[in-house]
Amino acid sequence: MTWHLGGRVEEIPPGRTKAACLEGTPVILANWGGTFYAMYGLCPHRLNPLEGAILWDHLIDCPWHHFQYDIRTGENHFPGNVYPKDYPELEEQLKPLETYRVELRGPEIWVELK
Repeated sequence: MTWHLGGRVEEIPPGRTKAACLEGTPVILANWGGTFYAMYGLCPHRLNPLEGAILWDHLIDCPWHHFQYDIRTGENHFPGNVYPKDYPELEEQLKPLETYRVELRGPEIWVELK
């Protein structure tokens, strides 16, 4: 596991996201209420980039198909919260979004990639 500079605090105001590529890995950074989060930068649904994603409360909303993921855990929120449980073939579309540890070092945002 290695740490990589993801950006600077002032680049991501509260409620916003920023896409980055760290050592060839697409990453999306999010600032929710002054706490920074980092996740894999491609949506697990169709592997579309999350660049331009918006935050709704603690959820990141994919700009392509509006799948939503909890930025704290990576778990799918939508459409997972509306899919019927007796439709197991839909479960394959609800993979979680990989999350990464974040560390603030002064004005810098560092991300630990696995």
